[in-house]
Amino acid sequence: LLNAPPRPRRDHAAAPEPDAVNRQPGAAGDRQDSMPVKAVCSLLRVVSQHGHDVDEVLQTIGLDFNPLLPANQHIDRVPTKIYSRLYRQLMVLLQDEAFGMMVPERSPPGTFRMMCLFIIHCKTLRQALLRTAEFFDYCARFQDAGGRRRQPIAEMPDHDLALLRFSNPDNPGDAESFAADASVLYMMYRFYSWLVGQNLPLHSVHFVSHDPRAQAQHEPLFGAPVELGQPENCLLLPLEALELPVVQNESSLQTFLKSAPYPLISRTAAFDDGTLTEKVRAIINSEFGRELPSAQDVADALNISARTLHRRLQREGSSYQALKDNLRKDAALSYLQRPDLRISTIALLMGFQDSGAFHRSFKKWTGLSPGQYRRQLAERERGG
Repeated sequence: LLNAPPRPRRDHAAAPEPDAVNRQPGAAGDRQDSMPVKAVCSLLRVVSQHGHDVDEVLQTIGLDFNPLLPANQHIDRVPTKIYSRLYRQLMVLLQDEAFGMMVPERSPPGTFRMMCLFIIHCKTLRQALLRTAEFFDYCARFQDAGGRRRQPIAEMPDHDLALLRFSNPDNPGDAESFAADASVLYMMYRFYSWLVGQNLPLHSVHFVSHDPRAQAQHEPLFGAPVELGQPENCLLLPLEALELPVVQNESSLQTFLKSAPYPLISRTAAFDDGTLTEKVRAIINSEFGRELPSAQDVADALNISARTLHRRLQREGSSYQALKDNLRKDAALSYLQRPDLRISTIALLMGFQDSGAFHRSFKKWTGLSPGQYRRQLAERERGG
């Protein structure tokens, strides 16, 4: 669902400028969620360069004026959602999801989704970064791309920092491609922030560009110091941040993908649904088959106190015990629909030490024993 024009072209759209909220949007849009019209113009030029009808694309994305025409040059902002729609439309037209950090060749539609599914069950940010690199190295092998393997993390223990790379190792970026590289870096910052459910705690951002405007534009955007003239474009964050837990799951990923790339370019889009409940669910879900974590374990993973965890869950109309019970109940109902699984096996899969404890819990949840529930399912199937 994500795409940027092939890297050799130098008219990529830059990431949204940080002063977006201080300038008047051009088309109908929210001042809090708009971006420079030149970003849209950049993508529209690519549409034209590939022989597609610009007016037809504008109609498809719902933009009622052509920002490439001189008569419309007084309009300097458009809603971010317009840019997001254009991004998606361009992916469809070019049949390419390669946005500067994957492989030299084009990446077919669905590549980003498969990458997300490949990493969504990782436990930590470190694991997700390493597995992302593994995924794209694997893709490169099938496209005869060759080249060096990705090294997404460079640890700097003397400074308690870790450097995160997202560019192609054989094309790490230069001043000429700065707009595209900055856009990729911002998107990856947004993506991995979404994955861990919070803004990555950046120490600084490195750019190869020497242009002082890059510093002024991107420091407010990333919320961290920008250092220019560096060997590569990358993010630096505390080493301990690599152990941040991945709090998303396949369910939240499906919601995310439906609106991508909007969450990756919008400065106002939330990283998740804003609830602690979903984060706790994701952590508990990842522990099925083992002894489930205690409330203190979950609080530690989320870097909050157990008291804060209980208080915030109560504010959201829930509790840790209720979440744990509901998730176990849902898993049990799902497992019992599989006739190939014995009830004793299901008990073990769910982390119960014996079948008796599973029977007692299931009867408390549903009013039925596991066997009774399974018989009811069979009777409904025969009746249907």
